[in-house]
Amino acid sequence: MERQWVTGDCWLGCERTDLPVIWLGPVQWDGQHAPLMSCEPCLNRLKVQAHAHFMQQRPAVA
Repeated sequence: MERQWVTGDCWLGCERTDLPVIWLGPVQWDGQHAPLMSCEPCLNRLKVQAHAHFMQQRPAVA
């Protein structure tokens, strides 16, 4: 699946506007929905954090 970059605002911390962003999913709060968008640097930072989290997980022992 190809990513669709659009011009918009980053919602992941840098708060920059009018730059290429990608949709990550909906934010849902109090019955309302908004599009969670990220610029490439913030998305890369999120991917590093997620990867570190995944590497720290230990498989469940049956």
